Amino acid sequence: MAEKNKDGDLLLKWEVSPDQEGNINIYSSQSDSDISAFTPIKTSNITDQVTVINPSSPDIREFYILKTTSAYSGIIANRIIEMSNIKNFRDMGGYFTRTDQQMKWGKIFRSGDLSSATLYDQERIRRLNIRTIIDFRSDRTAKRYPILVHPNIRKISLPITPLDDEKINEMMDDEHLTRSDAIRDVQDSYIGIIENYKNEFAEMFNILTDENNYPVLLSGSLGKDRVGLASFFILYAVGIPQNVIIDDYLLSRQTVDISKIAENVKTKPEYFQEAVTALMSVNPAYINYTIDYINQKYGSIDNYLEKELKLTSGKKILLRKYLLYNQ
Repeated sequence: MAEKNKDGDLLLKWEVSPDQEGNINIYSSQSDSDISAFTPIKTSNITDQVTVINPSSPDIREFYILKTTSAYSGIIANRIIEMSNIKNFRDMGGYFTRTDQQMKWGKIFRSGDLSSATLYDQERIRRLNIRTIIDFRSDRTAKRYPILVHPNIRKISLPITPLDDEKINEMMDDEHLTRSDAIRDVQDSYIGIIENYKNEFAEMFNILTDENNYPVLLSGSLGKDRVGLASFFILYAVGIPQNVIIDDYLLSRQTVDISKIAENVKTKPEYFQEAVTALMSVNPAYINYTIDYINQKYGSIDNYLEKELKLTSGKKILLRKYLLYNQ
């Protein structure tokens, strides 16, 4: 894996199994489309399990491959894309399917609200070559807070109302709200989404089965609930293991800073502060409740995708063609 440290350098981390000694060679490229374009940049000891990389530029995305004498990694990149004023912006690539195919980097991104994007953010989005933005916010919110991106980027609205800004604000106005109330409300909202917005998710998959729409950015308010469910369905459809998808969902814990929201309610009773935290964060109880509901009502997630979201085998083949590296 790759992640930024507090100094802005990149930490590359690895594990080798079974344990072995020797060197690990690190290769880098500014493109993931041609393996032969990766060039050696560093050699470390396998047992170090981490090394620091100084990126050539903070605005240029780099990809890495690690090699020992007997094994090599998939393509590695920093998943979290740092923006100055956009929450939860990250790349959904890099994961491996159950058949050991890797999902391409730079094809599908996810984020929170884009209405407060700075010029720096807009330029970063342009450099990621994003062609299509799918906006899951309600029509009312989208009109009040229009997306700020380059005009050439296509914006498609697939409004999903539960857990939009207005709904969350309404819940936060209830000073009798407890943490258990908040958890139950979010779980009920997730069920409402998967039951009442099947057409929107089906249209999302129609968009994703047109190669001309890529790269695609999925966007919401905080990018954790509606975008989280959409991401779950996409990753599941291409064959990513369920436990890995849940980890991706929970990554919003690191990328959504709720401290400012908590600051706004610090004068409120502790039970209410805990409720607000539950509303604004992600929780295994939310996604697992939803998975259990789908399995019980529809028999399996595959059945739900195929029968309710119209994700045919032909569409799955196209998704995997566009989103997985060729082996």
